[in-house]
Amino acid sequence: MPLSGEKVLDVASGTGATSREIAAILGNEDRFSRVVGIDSSEGMVEEAKRREDIFAEKRAKNEKTREDLDLPAPITYEVVPMEEWKSEEDQFDRAYCHQGAQFFTDRERALTNVFKSLKPGAHFNVAVWAPVKGQKLFEVLRDCLIECEREEWVPILLKPFSYSGDFESTSRVDAIDRLETDLIKAGFENVDVIFEADKVRFDSLDEALKVISVAPFGQELMSDAKLFEKFTRKFKMKMLTEGSDINDGDRASNDDLSQRIKSGTDGGDEVNVTMMSFFAHCNKPWAAGGIQSSSFKC
Repeated sequence: MPLSGEKVLDVASGTGATSREIAAILGNEDRFSRVVGIDSSEGMVEEAKRREDIFAEKRAKNEKTREDLDLPAPITYEVVPMEEWKSEEDQFDRAYCHQGAQFFTDRERALTNVFKSLKPGAHFNVAVWAPVKGQKLFEVLRDCLIECEREEWVPILLKPFSYSGDFESTSRVDAIDRLETDLIKAGFENVDVIFEADKVRFDSLDEALKVISVAPFGQELMSDAKLFEKFTRKFKMKMLTEGSDINDGDRASNDDLSQRIKSGTDGGDEVNVTMMSFFAHCNKPWAAGGIQSSSFKC
């Protein structure tokens, strides 16, 4: 948990969701509190700034006086790949990377740059998606792309699940070992990786389907009316018959399956899917070579 007065790095910050959460925790009471978001995508950074403006406007309309508002710490964003980012060494108190490390083109170089930017003893938290096997929502989306003859989009869809390599067959043990090894290789110590599975809820099948809209090919898929209709029907069929835990407890019967596929909402189908991630925590040694080389003696 970040503390007031800290300078925090958000690696692969995307649309700024993590940056904003950190900034809210830090607050603006301490003038040293600051968040820096780094992302390689100009579009993502522009969206992060747009959302910052929206939140600022909402705060400005608040009836409370400015002194009574719990204002966040300031956030600055930089558009640059983490592999190429240059910063002063030993300047950040902690760093986070939420579902972004799998997109690094040179993982060792990117993680080393994070390591260099941290102060001795600083903490680094990383979250990456587990291999896609068992994550039914994305398995269904993958199968629908294949059945709609859009196999070329499958690697793009599954890229977020690719940290440990192969999309399908990599075991969780191998994936954890890969993440631990990469962090240790970058210089971090006390590396601890845990596996976590949790339910994600969507109000309806239509809401679950919207996940595809944020994929790089999402707009192209949805703009082709005939293709998207075919994709939608296949998606709803698979989700209703095999893909998720439906709120009403029973799988759709043959009698009402057709209607529920058509509507996606009239059946009241709350959709719950399991998503799985790895969460790593580590820190930069207090001294070069680890605590053993420190002049501090107990």
